[in-house]
Amino acid sequence: MSTNRRDSLQRERAIERWDNEGGAIPPDRQGSADAEYDARKLTDAELVRLRVRVIALENLVIALLAGATDRQRDLAREMASYISPRPGFTHHPLTLQAATQMIDLVERSGQFQEQPSAPAPYKTTQIFDENSLPAGLRTEHRTKPGVWGVIRVLDGRLRYVVMQPESEAILEPGHPGLVRPDQPHFVEPLGPVRMQVEFYNRPPDL
Repeated sequence: MSTNRRDSLQRERAIERWDNEGGAIPPDRQGSADAEYDARKLTDAELVRLRVRVIALENLVIALLAGATDRQRDLAREMASYISPRPGFTHHPLTLQAATQMIDLVERSGQFQEQPSAPAPYKTTQIFDENSLPAGLRTEHRTKPGVWGVIRVLDGRLRYVVMQPESEAILEPGHPGLVRPDQPHFVEPLGPVRMQVEFYNRPPDL
């Protein structure tokens, strides 16, 4: 049998056993493991090409994991912990390293995950002052179910009273007031003031 043919068969046997046993080595054959993998050594050029391909594949996997769901990333972690031989076999060192590398790829993908964008208001009132502030905002009122509000004071001070549950706060620039859906409340100017209200269809970031 030619050397190339023998090398090819050895590689096929190694790959087949790796797929079937997760890279496990029977205890009674660990001494002969090196002989079984004694295939033709790669040249420097082949090693360089292989390294380039591995780097490309790693970054591709990281990109895919960055866009994966939490469940898919958890599944990758579970798969890493699942890499273990059948009873009576021992871990192959390369398998252990592969599991560690899998976890590393999952963790590295985290820095490229898209962060959820901050919610934007779907509507914003005009700017009111202490004179133009509508009477409806000065007396008890509420937003519709599913609608959140943010009271932003641009200048001055505003008393913000929530009636259920009872609470009170003084709003100033940099200290907005959160209005929860269907929550009764009212506001009261404390001297000259400029303010406006933003409306959201999900909880806003303050």
